[in-house]
Amino acid sequence: MNHCLRQTRLMLLVSCAMLVAWAGGCAALRKPKIVPESITTSRQLSRDGVAAMDMGEADLARTLLVKAVETSPTDIDARRHLAEVLWLQGDQREAVVHLEAAVRLDPRHAPTVVRSGEMLLAIGATDSAAERAEQAISLDAGLAAAWSLRGQVYRKKGEPTRALADLQQALRYSPHLSDTLYEVADIQYGLGRPQRCLMTLHHLLDTYAIGEEPQRVLWLEGLAYTAVERHQDAAKSLYAASQRDKPQAELLYQLAQAEHAAGNPSAAVNSVKQAIALNAGHQPSQLLLAQLQSTTSSDSGGTILR
Repeated sequence: MNHCLRQTRLMLLVSCAMLVAWAGGCAALRKPKIVPESITTSRQLSRDGVAAMDMGEADLARTLLVKAVETSPTDIDARRHLAEVLWLQGDQREAVVHLEAAVRLDPRHAPTVVRSGEMLLAIGATDSAAERAEQAISLDAGLAAAWSLRGQVYRKKGEPTRALADLQQALRYSPHLSDTLYEVADIQYGLGRPQRCLMTLHHLLDTYAIGEEPQRVLWLEGLAYTAVERHQDAAKSLYAASQRDKPQAELLYQLAQAEHAAGNPSAAVNSVKQAIALNAGHQPSQLLLAQLQSTTSSDSGGTILR
């Protein structure tokens, strides 16, 4: 009997000890994590820097983010934000340095890896950009930006077919990427596939409000229409492109060609004269003007259209 009583008391003591230990452990888990002051300061400077960047105060943003990185060199977000400000201000190589540091600090964050690759590609480090593209795809095969990056790398290397395959893969994951859609259309045009180019461009143009279509998209549409001999549509698209931003002599020259092919020689002469006014040394425009004036002179009995 005494033996049983002693066993019962022993079990109670063990249970109490376990309960005390468990309660102490839970209390320890509830203790707030102490964040080093340097990290807290860096995060605040980083937030202030991003706010300044959003307000268009790039110099202030740069100053704040430099301080954030100096305060806490391992702050990944501060590095990323600083890289973007530096890139915006034209300090591309310095931006790459900080973004590469961010990749080393967090090598499994695929979007940062992609952005690093984009910057590397822009400064001509094609092989390094290719490595970043492969790294990003291996981290997240469903990330459209990773496939787009690799497609751009292939295009830079002069491999348009492989570039097209990767860019189309990017669109499978994100169908409305405007830059990628344009790249696909441009490659399709370059490969002699104007009908496919037009299909891609029309999908892209659907993403813009009427009147907000970019010049380069309308310009490419005009060239693709010309390639399929839809000259009136070509002239319409190229004219719209010439009204966006400042037109180039080459654009106005191609507009003149389309207008001439569409049976509107007077408009063609006007467009090609504008091209020459922009660039007096643009030889194709000079030759086309001479041809148009010669044709007009012959058709009108010697009167040259001015």
